[in-house]
Amino acid sequence: MTVLVTGVHGNIGSRVAAKLVEAGHRVRGSSRRPSAAPEGVEPVELDLTEPRGAAEVLAGVEAVFLYPVRGGSVAPFLEAARKADVQHVVLLSSPAAFEVHEHDRLIGLVHRAVEQAVQDSGLSHTVLYPSWLASNARRDWGEQIRARGRVGIAHPDAQVNPIHIDDVAEVAADVLTRDAHRSRMLVLTGPESVPQRSLVDVLADVRGAPIGIDALTREEALAQRPEWMPEPVLEALLDVAAAAVGVPATVTNTVERVTGHPSRTFREWATAHRHEFV
Repeated sequence: MTVLVTGVHGNIGSRVAAKLVEAGHRVRGSSRRPSAAPEGVEPVELDLTEPRGAAEVLAGVEAVFLYPVRGGSVAPFLEAARKADVQHVVLLSSPAAFEVHEHDRLIGLVHRAVEQAVQDSGLSHTVLYPSWLASNARRDWGEQIRARGRVGIAHPDAQVNPIHIDDVAEVAADVLTRDAHRSRMLVLTGPESVPQRSLVDVLADVRGAPIGIDALTREEALAQRPEWMPEPVLEALLDVAAAAVGVPATVTNTVERVTGHPSRTFREWATAHRHEFV
């Protein structure tokens, strides 16, 4: 089977591609600027919002892993996929598309627009909604922990349900290549709901050194906003965190139903990535 993985250089896309190759499938990995792809993956150039050459990229492709994009419509690409007789699309979306405080704001609207385009395309598809990614800890906290052994968090008692990105990749690879678990949507979570401060405790235990927590005010969090994150997105995330203080996050058994094994824990992810916090 031939599968096109868009966003192949991303944390999840690269793992989806690797899982597919491991299972013996032919994989094309697309990006706007092709470079070294995961082993066994054919790199191809493709801009989803300006899909010149899409027909060639999609020739013989039976399934597509679609990474969400901002700044343009994916409808022309999806039309090319329909003409190429692609049998199924797996879209990586976000709970922001339906969650309170997010679905009607920037991050939610972006994901909803891509979902709508997929639905309007008429292609058979499944939308994946992974919960709080375990790798967010590296993105949001890694530099602070390495530099000063402390981390600033607004609402550290907000509950999250961290999912290991390898679980997301395994589910995606399964749904791309088998019809056993294909449905309109799959909500993917880790095995438990925990406050963010508990995740910091796990990181401290794994690295073998304490990590202090500075509870940030909303104003402090906004002042420390990373350049890559639009302010409206951070504002929405702060509202979500405030609403999640003391409120259990949703936990599903979807990963186990699809893969046959329980969701991996945050500790498993943290142990594998210990070097990024020391």
